Order: sequence, then C-alpha cells, then structure tokens
Amino acid sequence: MGHLRAPGYGRRATENELRASGFGLRAAGACGAIVLGLLFLAPLPRAMAAQAPAAAAAAEPAPGPVWPRLSPAERDQVMTFGEDFKAFMTKAKSEMTFVHEAIGYAEAHGFKRWSPDVPKAALTPGSRWYAVNRDRTIALFVIGRDPVTSGTRIVNAHIDAVRIELKPKPFRTSFDVEMMVTQPHGGLKNYQWVNRPLALIGRIDKTDGKTIWVDIGNDPGDPVFVIPDLAPHVDKDFRDRKSHDVIGTEEMRPILAMTARDAMAALKAKYGVTESDFLSADLQLVPADPPRDVGLDRQLMGLYGDDDRLSGYANIRAIAEVTVPEKTAIAYCVNNEEVNSWDTGVQSQWFSTLVAEIINVQEGRYDELMLRHAYEHSQALESDCTTALNPLFPQPQDPVAASRLGWGLAVKEYGSGKQALSEYFAKVRRIFDDNGVLWQTHSYKAGYGGGTIAQWFANANIDVIDVGVGILSMHSPMDISSKADLWELYRGFKAFLGAPMAPAAAAAR
Repeated sequence: MGHLRAPGYGRRATENELRASGFGLRAAGACGAIVLGLLFLAPLPRAMAAQAPAAAAAAEPAPGPVWPRLSPAERDQVMTFGEDFKAFMTKAKSEMTFVHEAIGYAEAHGFKRWSPDVPKAALTPGSRWYAVNRDRTIALFVIGRDPVTSGTRIVNAHIDAVRIELKPKPFRTSFDVEMMVTQPHGGLKNYQWVNRPLALIGRIDKTDGKTIWVDIGNDPGDPVFVIPDLAPHVDKDFRDRKSHDVIGTEEMRPILAMTARDAMAALKAKYGVTESDFLSADLQLVPADPPRDVGLDRQLMGLYGDDDRLSGYANIRAIAEVTVPEKTAIAYCVNNEEVNSWDTGVQSQWFSTLVAEIINVQEGRYDELMLRHAYEHSQALESDCTTALNPLFPQPQDPVAASRLGWGLAVKEYGSGKQALSEYFAKVRRIFDDNGVLWQTHSYKAGYGGGTIAQWFANANIDVIDVGVGILSMHSPMDISSKADLWELYRGFKAFLGAPMAPAAAAAR
C-alpha cells in the first residue's frame, strides 16, 4: 500500500505503522472518500482553480525509498558518485587528509587560494576561491552577483570523526611488549576498536620548523597496529563488565612493536624523528580498512568517517557545480565538532575574518556592522549525519519520526530550541521541492539524540537548519550509509547554493 499521512509530524506511515498507532485504515479510507467527494462536488473559487495546477506541480513527493524512483541513468549516476566518494575516503581518513584532498579537487576545478590582498577586479561574479585554516579547516566559495553584505548561502559540515589519538608521551613497555598510550576523540564505543587493523596517520612538528607527515598502515604492504583483546578461554573474570566498560579507555593500547629500541629505530629510519618529537605531534589511529560496498545490491557503503566527511564530500562536490550564483555560495568544512571546537572549529573567529576580508575587498572598506548585516541576510544549512532507524535495534527510535536508510536527505527537527524557525524551514522545503530533491524528516524520542553546531550560525544571527543523512553504526569504525542518500544530499546542496540543476532529474520523480 502507498504511504498515508501519519498522526505525527512530517512523515508518512506504512499500513502496519498506522495499525500500530491505532489509526484505523478502514475509517481513514471512508473519511477520505467523503472528503474527496465533497471537494469534487463543490466548485473551486476562480482564484483557487487557477492556482491548483501550480500547487500540484510544486507539491513535495511522499517520503519513501529513493532507489525505485530513479531512472536507469540516474541509478548509474548514483553508483558512480558512490565510487568517487569511496575513492576519496580511502585517502581522507582525518580532517587533515580531507583538507589535502579537497585542495587538490578545488584547484582542479578552478578554485584559487584566497588572499586578503586579492584586488577588487579579481573578485568578479563567478570567481572561485578557497581558504584554509591550519591544514584542518577549508572553505570554498564562489562570488555571487550580489555583494556579500547582502547575504550569502552557506553549507557547513564538520570533517573530523571519532578516533583514537596518541598522547604526548605515547610509548609504554608492558611485559616486554611496546604499547601506545591513547585517548579518544569524540564519543566512541571502545570495544569496537579492538582486534582490528589500525593505521597511524597525522603529523609530527619538529623544533626546526619542519612538518613530518606520517602514514603507516593504509598501504597493503604496511604493518598495522592492533589493540589485543582477551580470548574467551581466559576472560571469565571480565565478563561481568557492562558494555560501556568492556574495554576501558586506559586499555585502548595498540601494540607498537616487540621492543622500544626497534620501534624507535624504525620510526627514525622512515621519518627521521626521535621520541622527544612526539611531544609536538598530532597523530591519530584510524581503521586501516578501505571503504566497501554493503549488501548484494551494492546500494550501501561501509566505511570509516561517514560522520561527517560524507557531508563534507557532498559539500565540495556541490560547490564545484556552482557557476554564477545570485548570492555568494560558501562550502565550509570545519574541524573538531566531536570535541567542542577549538581554533580550527566552528567557534573560531577564522570564518568571520574570512567573510570580513571578502567584504573589505568588495567594498574598499570594512566595519563590524557590515559583517553583522551580511550574517543577518545569510542563510545556512548545517549538515551532519544522524541515526537512521536500525532494523536490528529499532527500539530507541520513533519509527514514524526517525529517518530511514535510503529515503534521501534528512531534515532534522530536534526541538528544544535546536531547530529552524518555521518560516525558514518553509523556504528550504521550497528550494528542495522545486528542484526535485527527495527528502525526509528526522527527530528523536525524548531523552535521545546528539548535538549540533548549527547553534554557532544561529548565534551569529544567520538563518540555519540542520540537515544530513541517516546512517547505521554511527561513530563506529565502519559506518553504513546509502549511496542514494548521499546523492540526494549532494543535489540538495547544489539547489541551495544555486548550482544549475538538471531538469530531467526533477521530472523523473
């Protein structure tokens, strides 16, 4: 049966869900027939009759699986886009490697590195620029026809992910085995990180000013690092631990080598570093596994870092499609959402400084009021993954309100002062619907849910709404996401930023 409006907000419910909610299908059908009959018998006012075809054309499609609605050509596009994403994520396993890969992509698509000394003549509508903050945050922007002081369109995503980090003094010997001492970045389940191959990536900054980039474990010929667990033969005294404490945070210690001497000799030979250099290092342990397709139909992907480099990837792909927008379009990818900002996160003044620099070049002058007015007239999407309804563990979610895997872009309505104003949501709906973007809504049961960095934009007086896609196994070494959802997120970003949209795609829906 098709999807009917459920007795909740913003969703359609299946027949089984309606029965479970006590909403009688037979009664609903009878009432619907009476209402429809009365509507057909009563003549429409002339003004309403004239508007009816336009209203029908603009009506949003009913939420449901995206894949059956795609044409064969669109399905090919979705699959190709998914393969591109997996190839990107094979290399982009941290915010630093994401920025490195994004710079290469940006420059290949005509973006130039931004400088506050850029002459006004170079800042023409359609000119393409990118700016980088400390190798960990990147913004790509395309100058619009209107000045920045009249507002911008911003899509924001974070590009850090949960992981294990090395402490400043990371090496310990335990019963003749050299181990690494770590700490978590973000909320993770420790037990998911044991007995699996890990890679060591990041940077070591030496006192002479040199930066050494480290990557051990991602190449098939590299050694990997593993946190060893107890065998079932000897774990009797540990079985009463609760799931949260199965592996303690201080037990998250991967094997570095059999001896400290051999470990340091290998590091010195490969990178020219000493043990003291690790005091000024930003090193991360991440899954060494490459992205893989999940399921026989290959519609799903399993990979590390979906939350939220999936949104970051869709963001840079979408901004590259923007030609000459009415409002300056900005794809802003930030660090440290998982751990409350710092100087490369959304709360840093870096982004405001960047916008102020653009205003100064455009206007030949700058004052704070100009920036405040620019923000007041700006609009933003803050994109982050959310938790799709889990087919194995559906209990924490409301099946009517939660996002579904494969149902398209998710607009997140969190409540409690964490959701967009209704009038702004209406504008965003219109953008998506007019461009044939397939979307759904997501909200949590009371007491559940995560955070959002949309608050920074709201505090800056920017209209903002949370979007993203629903994924499974969130914050794990292998998140599970839908290629169709990624595609619709990318299309939603394009529509919002003002990129040309293929009319055939909307017509096929």
